[in-house]
Amino acid sequence: MSREELIRRYVDTILEKRRDLTREELLRMIEERKKEARVSEAYREVWAVFSVANELGVRIEEVSLEREVKIGNIVSGLTNISTRGRVIAVLEPKEVESNGEKILITRVIIGDSSGWCYLYLWREKAGLLRELNIRPGDVIRVTRAYSKEGRLGTVEIHLGSVGSVSKAEESLDIPSRESFFKRLVDIGYSDNIVNVKATVAGVSELKTFTGPRGDEGAVRRIVLADGDVRMPLTLWQEHSGKVSEKDVLSTVLVAGARVRKGLSGRLELELDSLGCLEVVSGAGGVEYSALSAISSGNPVNLKLQMLKMFSDNVVSFGGRLRRFMDVIVSDGESYAVLTAWDSFADRLRQIGEGKKVFFLNLVPRRWGRQVLLSTVSATTIVRVEDGIPGLRVPEEVYRVGELEPGLRKIHVEGVVSSKPEEQEIASASGERIKTCRFNLVDDTGLVEVVAWRENTAKISWLTPGRSIRIKWCNVRERSIGGMRVEVTGDSEVEETGFEQ
Repeated sequence: MSREELIRRYVDTILEKRRDLTREELLRMIEERKKEARVSEAYREVWAVFSVANELGVRIEEVSLEREVKIGNIVSGLTNISTRGRVIAVLEPKEVESNGEKILITRVIIGDSSGWCYLYLWREKAGLLRELNIRPGDVIRVTRAYSKEGRLGTVEIHLGSVGSVSKAEESLDIPSRESFFKRLVDIGYSDNIVNVKATVAGVSELKTFTGPRGDEGAVRRIVLADGDVRMPLTLWQEHSGKVSEKDVLSTVLVAGARVRKGLSGRLELELDSLGCLEVVSGAGGVEYSALSAISSGNPVNLKLQMLKMFSDNVVSFGGRLRRFMDVIVSDGESYAVLTAWDSFADRLRQIGEGKKVFFLNLVPRRWGRQVLLSTVSATTIVRVEDGIPGLRVPEEVYRVGELEPGLRKIHVEGVVSSKPEEQEIASASGERIKTCRFNLVDDTGLVEVVAWRENTAKISWLTPGRSIRIKWCNVRERSIGGMRVEVTGDSEVEETGFEQ
């Protein structure tokens, strides 16, 4: 049944019940109501007809739909629905409890040229797909179903005790299965639930948690890629175990994924019990970058040797404490500083110094001649090998004039030009913090050096005129302008000579 035939049947039913209205008056009311619709264009006219009928006190839900109706014409509240569609995905069967009774349901996503929807099979109908050997990609016919409103404005059709489902012949007006899956670039902020085909670009570690009712749960975050477009996907519960690191660069079909705006304002996807994920092809080859060729921006894949691991540190982001570890790394030609966050730091420490690690999805930043790398939730280790024998930690020294805020784990040399000054300052929380600072100078300029808390002991013994090297220090911008060299727990201060 076409959309035009369906609307005409509904209009005729209303006019039979309300003989005080002319067809022109009724159609004008429907057109006006369409302007108020908050649904997509595909459902706007059908919604307006139902809204006007309800206002006029006419029930049209039970209008005979023995002829097949297009999925895009189905709205909530219909009965006796017959339709055909292609099976896009079959979700995991689920037991729900109602009035103390456990009921088995099977959920299917089906579609035709007008749209797609969820199909629910209840109780004894739940096993029909298995009995009829119906699989994703098959065309099915549904008869004597009823419709309800689903989550986020979607429409569901339900197969109760009187309904049936059967395999149907292929038809030119029903698109192929893959045509129902969008590309990442086509997903927009107006989407609520989508089906998507993409490549797995990264996989985070599986995390477990305890829910509010004491039940155990699991979650994993992956990154989907399609060309240059990337989008995070959060996998909840049973879906979290369907993808692991071995599936990186595999192609997946994701059905029934919810679209949401992340904290960064960018679009993200999540998959819960009303979705389905299928790995449809194996992993391909990985392209790795060279440190010398990368710049700030998109995540990169790198083969890096772990040269020197530093101690763990803690930093606060928005009131949340996060742990990190810095590592000096090399690809055999160039060097970088890699910051590994939280559990990823533990994993690298278990791997140990000297090993060559194959990373996917490290986020790069370039500061002058230094490359800084960071792990993110999608960073994945796909392989570990023995490193290159004899590859050493770099001893390159920066001149004062070469310093800029943002440099990390560098070496600086110069002459102490002022006596270290120790004092206590009060933090925002009222804590008394010990500090020590002095000026360091060379023939290219002067810079302030500062240490905090227990690290003050590393510089408080210095006297003017001493020539020193500060190893593994960081450079930060001062609040009053300029910059300073920070001596951290990882820093080492050594004399290189004594000036008279």
